[in-house]
Amino acid sequence: MDKFSENKILVVDDDPHVINRIVDILSDEQSKYIFYQANDGNIAFKIAENKLPDLIITDWDMPFVNGIELIKKIKDNSVTKDIPIIMATAVMQSSKDLKLALEAGAPDYIRKPIDEVELIARVQSVIKISEYNKKIIDNKNREIAENALMLIRNNKFNIQLIKKLKELHDKLSEKDDETENLFEFIINSINEKVKQDSWQKFELILKSSNDNFSEKLIERFPNLTISEIKLSSFLKLGMNTKEIASVLFQSMDSIKVARSRLRKKLNLSSDRNLSVFLSSL
Repeated sequence: MDKFSENKILVVDDDPHVINRIVDILSDEQSKYIFYQANDGNIAFKIAENKLPDLIITDWDMPFVNGIELIKKIKDNSVTKDIPIIMATAVMQSSKDLKLALEAGAPDYIRKPIDEVELIARVQSVIKISEYNKKIIDNKNREIAENALMLIRNNKFNIQLIKKLKELHDKLSEKDDETENLFEFIINSINEKVKQDSWQKFELILKSSNDNFSEKLIERFPNLTISEIKLSSFLKLGMNTKEIASVLFQSMDSIKVARSRLRKKLNLSSDRNLSVFLSSL
């Protein structure tokens, strides 16, 4: 592990001495960590949502919300589901218990009392795997963004082409019905072709991310129209209003109105970022 890396670790245990033991061991290690602490599952879940730690180390036997219940809550939440978790316990140590923890979503397991060497090794291993997975996702997202940007540039070229055709049409001294019809046919054909190709290519880009975004969106918000699903897909990619208008051949004002309507259908408060919310689905 890079000794200059900085990872956030949430330690969850109803015994403060165990939390202090884990923090002390990892603080003596060369890697730099930022620690968050919680003494029950409810508090831990709120911290996980707000801080998005790189790793959670949780006890099993806790009041209110135990370790297994906490893991299930974290894995069922779209914002926190990718956070790796290590289960640490002195009570549940049978092979059956280990199987239950792994099935709940904890990729690793530490028995108490905490062994220093084992803790460091397991934390390093889980964080390395997590960082590797993040790099894969980042590379995939970068590829998607580059493909989207290329499509936007192509559309801008097509828009300019249509503009030049209209200018040429206006400059013609003689314009009979046949010429008028020919220009109208060419311009309309390019318009329709670009609109169809744009969405088809964007669908391929979105499908390449393998996250079933449209299906998740429809399942959660079944009243969305096809146009709103398209708009949501563009926003998920981080596209701004001008870029979306370019792809859909609409004015920026119409896109702003559509965004406002979409926000209402998603029941988002004014302080929540629309693109960030869609990206979390």
